[in-house]
Amino acid sequence: MWYSDIQQFLIDNTVLLGSLAAVVAIFSFLFAPIRRLFAKSGTDVPAIVQTLRETANQEGALSTQLGDAQQRIENLEDENRQLTEAVQALSDERDKPNAPAGIDEALALLVKGETAAAEAVFQSVKEGRKAEGAEASKEAAAAARHIGALAFLHDTYKALAAYREADELDPDNADGWNQLGHLLKRRGDLDNAAEAYERVLSLGNSVDDQVIISIATGNLGIIYSIRGDLDAAEDMYRKSLTLDEALNCTEGMANHCGNLGNLYSIRGDLDAAEGMYSKSLALNETLGRKEGMATLYGNLGVLFDIRGEFDVAEEMYRKSLVLNEALGSKAGMASA
Repeated sequence: MWYSDIQQFLIDNTVLLGSLAAVVAIFSFLFAPIRRLFAKSGTDVPAIVQTLRETANQEGALSTQLGDAQQRIENLEDENRQLTEAVQALSDERDKPNAPAGIDEALALLVKGETAAAEAVFQSVKEGRKAEGAEASKEAAAAARHIGALAFLHDTYKALAAYREADELDPDNADGWNQLGHLLKRRGDLDNAAEAYERVLSLGNSVDDQVIISIATGNLGIIYSIRGDLDAAEDMYRKSLTLDEALNCTEGMANHCGNLGNLYSIRGDLDAAEGMYSKSLALNETLGRKEGMATLYGNLGVLFDIRGEFDVAEEMYRKSLVLNEALGSKAGMASA
């Protein structure tokens, strides 16, 4: 029993520390293409988003998220997209007739990591669109989702209320339900989080959108994993992996293989875990995702450590260290 406890402690903490390293490091990878996209918009959207995320990290707002290492990376990519859309939407509002007052001030405060003014602008936009009637409900819902994306960084309950309202205004929007699921999972409300992800799955099935189906299935896998229902989690991960293979979605494949590796580690099936981690590592190498590679080298190091293969474990840890040094990730360096 004591051996199993120590084994689980090592796995859990290595996954956690590797995830924190990924949180810190992922932004440089994600922002490069987005920065080029918005280079001519007049607003440095990626820089603003990075400031917001760094502020949230310093305040500890992101430290309570649940999930495996690869799922954290996937959630961060999703959250980054939501934030980018919110900041860009705020910038775009300046060019619209009867634009709300205070947009320039709100953007200037976002540069400092302060979101309250921007949330107030979106609140004004939302109420204005709601007053226009049902035809403008989708635009009102979009404003509510933008409030949720910004509030997510500092106030889970405000974000939760915003996404709930967005889903009432636009119940067929998968993004809103997906974000609601993330928030409910953050609160530990796994039953309602699962219901939100099931709604995403239903919406994906209704239009035969394989991307949405894969996202929902993977998120349901995380819920089952947290609950300890590893058989159901494995089933979800494998279904999502099969979908992403058919879609040739390398990012999703890398995430699902990593999650399967974590699952097999929890079971103590180290050979199966090594196989999944190695597949995920190869996919991350193809993508050039150094933060994912660093996490996976760390996880492989733990496996070899448990087996008593200390030379190989040291090699894995050192590779993780080199990558984290290149990324400037102090958390990852400390873990390695």
